[in-house]
Amino acid sequence: MAKQLGIDNICVEMDADFIVFLVSSPSVVNLMLEPLLTDCRNLIKTFPNHTVTHVFKEANGCADCLARMGAALNHDFDVHLLYNPPDVVVDLLAIEKAETAYCNRLIVS
Repeated sequence: MAKQLGIDNICVEMDADFIVFLVSSPSVVNLMLEPLLTDCRNLIKTFPNHTVTHVFKEANGCADCLARMGAALNHDFDVHLLYNPPDVVVDLLAIEKAETAYCNRLIVS
């Protein structure tokens, strides 16, 4: 979807440190995950400016919330564009902004 929107800069954040290591290290081979890892690595490489970083689970509340909402949908597979964040996500963003103690990075706007 990011490619279709013409986005060139992407930051992939995951709370699974070992998966960040696997995706970021092309020389590491994991036979069970290799096809998926190869697909992820190749897709990430298509973005001119990309990073793959670890974030603590506590700093990933919005992503967890959106993932739970997506898992609760009754569709096999469908794309849902959210032009505005759901109210629960707006609330989480406000909490995360106020409680920056959990964040492992600083974003200057």
